[in-house]
Amino acid sequence: MLQSTNISTKNSFNSIKTFYLLLAIAGSITPWFWLLQDTTALLSPALFLQRAFENNVAADITSDLLISAIAFLGFAWVELKRLGTSRLWAIVYIGLTLGIGLSCALPCFLYHREQMIEGNILR
Repeated sequence: MLQSTNISTKNSFNSIKTFYLLLAIAGSITPWFWLLQDTTALLSPALFLQRAFENNVAADITSDLLISAIAFLGFAWVELKRLGTSRLWAIVYIGLTLGIGLSCALPCFLYHREQMIEGNILR
């Protein structure tokens, strides 16, 4: 049988929110650091896709990220509805996913989600 724990909800929200915020910052810097090493791929979508699927390892990582991004956007859409938040936020997460990457969009979403949950609990 499951037992409840007496962990302070407010403290756990603050620490996890900080963790998500740090991941969002790292996730916004890291992809662009690597992309800016070779700007020719940024200027040509065809070249970008060619390099993304250049070998089996790159194709594996690219496919994994594409499927994960699609799953994340579906989850975000449903979760925004469940939490009663405007689905216009979905546009923000789509923009972050396409413009920076899943490594930024997912932690940003989780941070925002924790803020929404914390706001609902404290009311």
